[in-house]
Amino acid sequence: MTASPLLRTFGIGARYHISQAYRIHSHRRFIHGDTTPHNDGISSRSSSNAHHKQARVLPSVAIALAILGTASYFLTPSSRSSTLNESTFVPYTITACDAISPSSVLFTITPPHQHGASPLPYLASQSSTRWKHPLWSVEFKQPEVQIARHYTPLPPHHDEDPRDGKLRFYVRAVDGGEMSNYLRRLRVGNEVYLRGPHPGFDVLGRLGGRKNVVFLAGGTGVVPGMQVASAVLENDDSAQMKLMWAVRKREEVQSVESTAQQQQQQQQQPWWKVWTTGIRSAAVLTEMTTDLENPSAIAEELMRLKNRFGSRLQIRLAVDEEHTQFTAKDIHSALRTCQENRGSAAMAVGRGCLFHDQLLHVQASEFEDPGSACRCEVDLGGRSGKNLFMVSGPDGFVTHYAGQKRWLGGTLTQGSVGGVVGQLQTRDASLASDWLVLKL
Repeated sequence: MTASPLLRTFGIGARYHISQAYRIHSHRRFIHGDTTPHNDGISSRSSSNAHHKQARVLPSVAIALAILGTASYFLTPSSRSSTLNESTFVPYTITACDAISPSSVLFTITPPHQHGASPLPYLASQSSTRWKHPLWSVEFKQPEVQIARHYTPLPPHHDEDPRDGKLRFYVRAVDGGEMSNYLRRLRVGNEVYLRGPHPGFDVLGRLGGRKNVVFLAGGTGVVPGMQVASAVLENDDSAQMKLMWAVRKREEVQSVESTAQQQQQQQQQPWWKVWTTGIRSAAVLTEMTTDLENPSAIAEELMRLKNRFGSRLQIRLAVDEEHTQFTAKDIHSALRTCQENRGSAAMAVGRGCLFHDQLLHVQASEFEDPGSACRCEVDLGGRSGKNLFMVSGPDGFVTHYAGQKRWLGGTLTQGSVGGVVGQLQTRDASLASDWLVLKL
């Protein structure tokens, strides 16, 4: 299903989903478009005149109701609650802003009330310092053009108390990105409005007794990968994760001086398109370690995770301007080197289960339905679940590696597995049976 122009998304930094706010805004425009007058001539009959008058009045009423609904949605919610919730937008204040590159920033926001004034809905309990959901996001609203977008918070530092309500976000402004450019312009002291939390895939439930996650991220798509790493590796001391991060420029990772060559390379096409040319230089992928020199603010966050989980978290970096990319060979190697021993019982796990059947994910949204649970029968080894291959990033990035997501009834769904991973599964059937592919 092809998305209409009203369903297009903007900006790499945002999670690509149509929020309730944007659906209302789009619906108002759709109704307005349907009210264009037609040149049908002038009828001499009074009944026909009455009919035309009624036809003009009904769309006008519909437009008015839609406008009132949209205005109410955006203008009144912040006055109803001071605690983050899924129904209304709550004001937060930007308290820190760390520039990463000319187009990207890491900022910290603080709620109006801290330290237990009200229980935070994303914590496991009021007294807990652990997040309730392994993968979740919040909506930011852009009051100037009345849209909302999903953004994923970074996991808290191991020595922090998340009960203070502070959240951190990695945002990169892109051309045409209404929300990302709006957020990039904000400074310390400005207010932003959030709604949520919105739980994503139950990663722990899908992983089950398995131990391996391979997460491929493009740009700011690395943040969901950081959430997954924190949740999975903290939950199971024997779990392992490979985080493969592709960025356009080295400055996203390290502070480097701009050169004429770098400025020329800014005009290159998006990194996921370069790979279709088959051109790859002798440059090698970077293994990110804790002794990385001059790390950027987001790289420092990754180094904290690396320090915390050690060898169980492997981070590899591909930089477009250095002609390094993750190829099919790199993906296949990552999956095969951490693949567990397979058995006939493991092959059957997942059939008919909303958590583990890849076919049942085709029409699934990444936002988990309440009450969803694994229905697999435990295999002979007492372990249900699947290893996870997850892809997060711009639309073209996700499509290249795992196939296109699809719009279905106004909801963005997973779609079939395709792209690089689909080709690998065709060549090696064990990858399809042992690994569940999730697109963010």
